[in-house]
Amino acid sequence: MANFADAIEPNWDLGGAVSFPMEAIVEEAGQTFVYGVPVQVNSTGVGTADGGVAIWDGATLTAPGGIAGFSAQPANNLATTGAGAPVGFSPILGPGSSIGSYSANANQSLAVITPPMVPMVDGFAYFFVAGAPTVFIGKLGTSATVTPVATTNAMVGLTFGLTKDTGNSFWYVDTNKTNAVRIVALYPLDPVGTVGGHVLFTVLPTVAQILP
Repeated sequence: MANFADAIEPNWDLGGAVSFPMEAIVEEAGQTFVYGVPVQVNSTGVGTADGGVAIWDGATLTAPGGIAGFSAQPANNLATTGAGAPVGFSPILGPGSSIGSYSANANQSLAVITPPMVPMVDGFAYFFVAGAPTVFIGKLGTSATVTPVATTNAMVGLTFGLTKDTGNSFWYVDTNKTNAVRIVALYPLDPVGTVGGHVLFTVLPTVAQILP
């Protein structure tokens, strides 16, 4: 039973902060990921300027790859990596409105009007950083049968993986793997035993792609 995963989001901070570390790095070309999914910075972009944020490949778990974080906004499907991102002493010249612009003059095809209060695409991908102390929340399932799994107290402290739902664009904590995250608590608003319940987890230090 696919199509049970939902967005992975930061839930609380082990250090007691009321906000969560975020990062903004140029977006890789052609990305169409949604909010709340694992992302990575292409290895050519670590410490360089020629790589960008892309959906996590689901397999890279060590440096310089791994999980950089979880997307804080949908991808913009840029034509080129970082299209529109500002450089030194220049303004943001992004591809335009994130929800589209509207024709301003029928006789001038390039004349458009952007609705008020609409954010502009600036060439960056924003994501919640995967490293400690942020605790994330996600659904529980298994890729063995592609079904949701019931939560148990015995799961706290165990390590599991992350897998993309075959029925939608989101990812879930996968009990069929043991290589990406550690459950630190069950979600208190889902009773123990909830099938496909939410769990709270941190990304393993060896998996988190912490950038310089």
